[in-house]
Amino acid sequence: MYWARPNGTDIQPAEPQADQQARLPRAESDEGRTQDSGAQACARACEARRDNRREVDTGATTAGEALPRTARIRLTTEIRALLERGKRKRTPNVDVFFAPSPASCSRLGLIVPKHGRKIVERNLVKRRLREIGRRQVLPELAAAGRSADVMIRARRRAYEASFEELSREVRGAVGELCSDVS
Repeated sequence: MYWARPNGTDIQPAEPQADQQARLPRAESDEGRTQDSGAQACARACEARRDNRREVDTGATTAGEALPRTARIRLTTEIRALLERGKRKRTPNVDVFFAPSPASCSRLGLIVPKHGRKIVERNLVKRRLREIGRRQVLPELAAAGRSADVMIRARRRAYEASFEELSREVRGAVGELCSDVS
């Protein structure tokens, strides 16, 4: 048995014989295939997937509709402070905490515990509550000329609640807390 040396002198590269030429593929050797066949197959597959998708109205959503960073309560210290100093209103599906904002604009925070649910269900509740806060609660506070921090914590029953039920409870609780603080 031969062992390879560090400089690799015992390994000889295979060289073509003098009477043989190196093989180069030619277009005729592919037997009727074109060079774009792989790209065309990929394009057809993508087109088929695209046809099966649901249509989304892109005209209704713009980049300005997202909840801006300045309107989010994200830091743990801010969340804890709001939970301690804020007024709380309990409803069957959510707890709403409300306090005057140290920032110049109203802000929204969400707490959605797992409650033994799957991540898909949790994300659905988060998206619903975020949308309620972004489209209903924050504009109402801005129209009233208030800058307040609103924290919404989902309770166990929020996973079974409809969007309308959550919306009604959150708006009612914010309305009550807003009038109490005034």
